Amino acid sequence: MSRSRAKKKQRQRARAAGTSSRAVPRAAAAPETAPPKTATPKRRPPRDPASAGAAGRPRPSRLEVRDGVPRPDAIWAPFPLTEIGMGVGLVLFLIGFTGAPVLLLAGVGLLVVVVAELCLREHFAGFRSHSILLGMLPVTVVHLGVVGLADVDWRGPLALAVDLALAGALAWWLQRRFRIAQGRARLRSS
Repeated sequence: MSRSRAKKKQRQRARAAGTSSRAVPRAAAAPETAPPKTATPKRRPPRDPASAGAAGRPRPSRLEVRDGVPRPDAIWAPFPLTEIGMGVGLVLFLIGFTGAPVLLLAGVGLLVVVVAELCLREHFAGFRSHSILLGMLPVTVVHLGVVGLADVDWRGPLALAVDLALAGALAWWLQRRFRIAQGRARLRSS
């Protein structure tokens, strides 16, 4: 096959795919010829269980791997304790709106514990950064403890500045720890 004929075939394939191999307007281009109908559509080969991964599990979805780091499993991995805790906390929280403040506080407390556990697990495994949330949580708990239990009037601009400074320092430290954990997790998965 001559070079000019090979280039012409290449241009025809590029036009059929929607791209052009040279900068010629479509109106000025040579008339297109239909590609041969002998080509069959590509079909996906049957799934090979050996390529599925360890223990025959399918490859993880994009939600299970983030930036090359797999989602960490809980200690109670097969049992959905985190999800059950979230469900119970939501139910208690919603029932608490009907006039039961004790159930409302119990729901909030349970949700805080469950979400904090999930965030800590993902953060220190290098999967997803939760620096700001994890930095604000202890500062908020200490602030509520000081105001509620010690009966101290700790409010105003000074209290806000101190709380934000502490939360910012914790978030900065947590972000550094996340970067270290993410680097280690990427090395392990490589």
